[in-house]
Amino acid sequence: MTHRHSHVRVFAKSVHVLAAGWLLAVAWLWMAELRQHVRRHEVLPPDFGMATLLTGTVSAIALEIVALLFVKWVGGAASAEVQRREWHHAFWWAAFPNLLLLYTAYLLIFGID
Repeated sequence: MTHRHSHVRVFAKSVHVLAAGWLLAVAWLWMAELRQHVRRHEVLPPDFGMATLLTGTVSAIALEIVALLFVKWVGGAASAEVQRREWHHAFWWAAFPNLLLLYTAYLLIFGID
């Protein structure tokens, strides 16, 4: 194959994947926050945990904007095959940071005994 993938484009795509992982971790924290409040007070919180949801969502949107700016800056891949390989690499580049995000959420929810 004459066209190789671009590491900068892979980085831009991995920021997309990281933003999705961030949003997943925030959603998990938010649901755990709601569940904890219901267990303690037997009602949903008055604000439905909007502080957690909004700050996490704004952070994910900021990450997504950075990813979109990178994609706009570096342009597209030369072919669909290269594009697919770049997404494959981006998934694996973002896998470890996403696992760390989810593990941090796990520790915040369940704690260490």
